[in-house]
Amino acid sequence: MSNTNKLSFQIEVKRVLEILSNDIYDSPYALLRENIQNGYDAILMRMQLDGKESFLPKIIVTIDSKYITIEDNGIGMNKDVVSNNFWKAGSSGKNNEIAQKAGVVGTFGIGAMANFGVCKSIKVITHYAQGNETIETFANRESLSITEECIEIKTYEEKREAGTKVIAELDDNLNLTVQGAINYLNPYIKHLNIAVIINGSIVSQIKYINIFEVKPENLYKTETYNVTTPNNSSFTLQLNYTNQNLIKIYCTNIVRNSQKINGNIVLSQGGGGIYGLRNYFGLAPIPVSGFFNLGGVVNLSILHPTAGREALSRESIELVSQIINTIETKIAESISNLEIADLNSGFLNYVSSNRRFELAKNLKIVVQPNDERWSLSEIQPIIDGKKVNYYSGRDQKTIQQFGNENTHLLTLSQDNPRRRIQLEYIKRKGISEIPDKATILKEFSVKELSFSEVSLLIRITNILNEDYLISDSKIIIGEISHQVPSLVEYKNNQVFVYISRESSAVQQVLQIYSTDWPLFTSFVKDFVRNHLYQKFAAYVPSSTRQGADALHKILMRNRELYKYEYSDLGALESLMSEYVSGDIDFPEVLKKSTTIIRTHSQFVRQNQVGTVEQEIPSIIENNAADKIAFDEYSAVPSIIRRETKTDKKILKTDKQYPHLNNFSLFLSLSDKIFKSQLEFFLEPHTTKVIWSMHKVVYIFTHASNNLSLYYDIELKEKLSDESTGGKAIPTTTIITENRIFVPIITDLTNYFDIHEGRKEFYVRYDIITDFNKS
Repeated sequence: MSNTNKLSFQIEVKRVLEILSNDIYDSPYALLRENIQNGYDAILMRMQLDGKESFLPKIIVTIDSKYITIEDNGIGMNKDVVSNNFWKAGSSGKNNEIAQKAGVVGTFGIGAMANFGVCKSIKVITHYAQGNETIETFANRESLSITEECIEIKTYEEKREAGTKVIAELDDNLNLTVQGAINYLNPYIKHLNIAVIINGSIVSQIKYINIFEVKPENLYKTETYNVTTPNNSSFTLQLNYTNQNLIKIYCTNIVRNSQKINGNIVLSQGGGGIYGLRNYFGLAPIPVSGFFNLGGVVNLSILHPTAGREALSRESIELVSQIINTIETKIAESISNLEIADLNSGFLNYVSSNRRFELAKNLKIVVQPNDERWSLSEIQPIIDGKKVNYYSGRDQKTIQQFGNENTHLLTLSQDNPRRRIQLEYIKRKGISEIPDKATILKEFSVKELSFSEVSLLIRITNILNEDYLISDSKIIIGEISHQVPSLVEYKNNQVFVYISRESSAVQQVLQIYSTDWPLFTSFVKDFVRNHLYQKFAAYVPSSTRQGADALHKILMRNRELYKYEYSDLGALESLMSEYVSGDIDFPEVLKKSTTIIRTHSQFVRQNQVGTVEQEIPSIIENNAADKIAFDEYSAVPSIIRRETKTDKKILKTDKQYPHLNNFSLFLSLSDKIFKSQLEFFLEPHTTKVIWSMHKVVYIFTHASNNLSLYYDIELKEKLSDESTGGKAIPTTTIITENRIFVPIITDLTNYFDIHEGRKEFYVRYDIITDFNKS
């Protein structure tokens, strides 16, 4: 005989509140951000209800050692909103017509509960705009219960201005400072067009339109366009070109799917990262890659943060990415008509990467014999009765021989992407190269090769096949004129790679064959990456749109395979709120939790820090200082060391290694991204880093420019106030058997250089696609 009993499901209220606050929000100061946002939303709703001129909106914050007070003169709350929204987690009072028309920022419905992670008690005094009822309500954290009535509410009649005052009693162990609050709140509130006053100082009303404005004496030209995007969105684009060769962007009248989007976009070339706003309230950085290094503000009503505010939603990022891609296309088309096109590095990168060589008409090229600079649009096969040729080398005797009073000789730049653009443009014009270009003087037969040279041919063939998907190649060792170390030709659908046995780089690899055979494969891989890749990159199938599409399908499949492996604290906020409020039951909680896929914690302990020299010695031993010159910011392959396994998560070096682009610190990406996205990093890619506040965002862009993978690191500590920016860096990704390492720039080494204990940070990643690009 057996007895069957049932137990009620219990909740530890205090722990749930910790999850809703401390474990979700990045700082105790987040309490201020959430309450200021609520106050701002209330002001927007009152403006919608009573009119913008009916009152002078303001939010007043007072901080002392024991209490924080946030007071606004917004719409206020009636008893129904106080009871069913403010004190009820998961239920928002902003999902109504007035709120939607007002363009409120927050609709997650966390309400008062998020405050209790750092507060012992909360008192709220509120007066609704329509009526004479004032409500005072109070709750103590220690008395909170989901089974008993624990919140005091009293009402009384009076006439006074509408608004809400929140008085929060802080935990005893907290020490919040005024300056700390201002520093934390700055990116969220600095652009609000209402007064936010913290202990007597106004910390808002900074107009981001200043990013666009240019003094008349510094203005080179202004252009205005009506633009339509490939997905049928449209906007008005105004461009300011400065005498300092910078481009400033003002984007308005944005329409998507025939619906007007409230807000605008203000950007400047070289402006650092891009920050997202909704109705002037700061949300999060936007990890968008581009060619013109645009930075500034995207203030649009359709932007939405994730529940924990660690980033914008994927849909928001993709929309902004599409708009900025279209903006960059229009910038390139506009600047191509101006003389300053020759000086703008962003324009050169755009033209080269997108193969829009027809836009390069105003780029300059040096012409001999008089060392003149001509625009490419002026170039013709015959000018003034003289034949025009070009020369890609630097030999002065050759230049003097062919650049004379009887001929014009175009000399290509030695720097990419300018060189690549010049070459493609003049080829399309039918200009011939001078006849003494490097040629193959002799091809050695297999019988004339040493064992090490034969082994080199076999390894290069395998690497081209396995790592670069070039299935039909022929590697030939020979003698090449002009002391050229290697040549690549494409003939009859086959890639021919000619290598000079006199090349110092080849000799270095061949020496390793004899002296240290285990390192031979690694050395050959690096030789191909550093000396040959730029010459055969155009023939790599994966760099095409079709290759990017295939890679994207693989990555999406892998993400499905590994989507259940980690938990996502960031999504617990709304999920636990719904559960605590009774809107969903426990089985539903379990069901929803399985959909959490992209955010996870990463830990690095002191014993997981090693040196590059000890962990991957083959990289250091193959420190090729004489690698060929190429555009270091273009897409290049990773440094592959799959034969090496390491348990370290940070690698350091005190020496300068050109092979590692002189980076001294490398961070391992999380195990999850290694398992699900490894195929991406095995492809050639570019690297960009954006950093601000608590965020460090890496943007890796596939060689096709159709795929970008962003890796968002949220640090526990805040970066210094001056440490913010964004830039492209030379791709120096290192792949071992079990790790993917990426370089840490000098500006950020102090935040990742662990000397004791451990560091913890949240990471989030996603793949952003744009197959609308040409």
